[in-house]
Amino acid sequence: MTAGKLADVPGGVRGRLRSAKSSGMTRGLWNIADQVVSSGNNFLVQLVIAQFASSGEFGAFAISFAVFSVAIGLFRAGATSPVAIRLASAGDAEFRRGASAAVGTTVIAGVLASLVIVAGALVLPLSRTIEHSLLALAVVLPGLLVQDAWRQVLFARLRPAAATLLDAVWGLLQVAAVVALLLADQHSPVAYILGWGGAAFAASFVGVALSKHWPAPRLAWKWLREQWSLTRYLVPEFVVLQGGNQFATILVALVLGEAAAGSMRGGNLLTAPVAILGAGISSFAVPEFARRKHQLTSRQWYLGAAGLGGIVLVAGVVWGSMFLLLPDAFGETILRDSWAGTQVVLLALIVGQAGTSMAGGPTTMLYAMGRAKDTLRVHVVLAALVVVLPVTFAHLWGLQGAAWAIAVAFWAVVPFWWISLRKAIAAQVAERDPDGDVAVPVA
Repeated sequence: MTAGKLADVPGGVRGRLRSAKSSGMTRGLWNIADQVVSSGNNFLVQLVIAQFASSGEFGAFAISFAVFSVAIGLFRAGATSPVAIRLASAGDAEFRRGASAAVGTTVIAGVLASLVIVAGALVLPLSRTIEHSLLALAVVLPGLLVQDAWRQVLFARLRPAAATLLDAVWGLLQVAAVVALLLADQHSPVAYILGWGGAAFAASFVGVALSKHWPAPRLAWKWLREQWSLTRYLVPEFVVLQGGNQFATILVALVLGEAAAGSMRGGNLLTAPVAILGAGISSFAVPEFARRKHQLTSRQWYLGAAGLGGIVLVAGVVWGSMFLLLPDAFGETILRDSWAGTQVVLLALIVGQAGTSMAGGPTTMLYAMGRAKDTLRVHVVLAALVVVLPVTFAHLWGLQGAAWAIAVAFWAVVPFWWISLRKAIAAQVAERDPDGDVAVPVA
């Protein structure tokens, strides 16, 4: 049989591969691959600094990295997330304008954020090590943010393979910088922060080449005004979640000591691959479903939510169970002295991550529908539970109680996510069929 005839056979291998590609399977795999590469880039600098820096220097870097994490999440919510939610199905000209405006907004925001960090480093009574690390971050933060902005734009345009290439270039440049610093016998965290961010800045020009357009800072204010109806929910949502998680960690440390917080962080480190998988699936699914939101039936929305959450749920249970069943020597090799405390909380963190997985499906569908107001409501409830329950349980049952409290918080909001999804689907169907001829099944 010729290749042409094989392509015409509905049940042929080539037909199935083509169908899988058109359904987004290939893009989904590229999204997950990119998430691995991107996380690896951030992990590399942490690993190298941990190997060569003193505990005080590593602590200073940890503070700088926390500032970077907050900044990148905040500016995604305020600048680039609307591209995936609202422009996934836009024509080339409209998408190019929106993407350029979003990245241009990130450029301006990155520069302003750097100025704020410089002012804080110079004015606040900080140690010299922390001050120097923050000043180094201020130098490279715009490059880090712009590189990530191009990455989000490529996701929104359903080009995850290009996003993976962009992150791979960043990784290669970062490795080259690390090798050069090691050969020069430079072990200062400041040098590695500059190498990490400098590599991202250089890679951002690859983002320009892949997207074939430049940032447009002149459109920033107009972009912010146009997207305000969405970002006025996305930005507070990020602040609430980040603030709740960080505040809960601080409170647990105050109640049980720093070692308890370290045990929790150790558990989060072990379960991080599942979080990476969930983030990759979400970054793939939001634009995929957003561009089809006016064609999907209620059944397809429900199946999408259940399927996405189910994949992460199964992966989390399998991955977490592996650490529960492996000998203690394995955990001690990874976490050293922190393994004993992490072992106490690991089961609870796995159960909590399962709750997060059950919520991840409907959350992603709500983002794809542009229902940021609904996600904000549930996340406010979740943040309150994450702050109140662990502290209460820690007083009563110690470290293990705090870990189980977090699991309870994640599972407690799962019904609210599905109720919110059901209402959103009803509204979506009613908008498409105002005569009410299409019935919405009960979730």
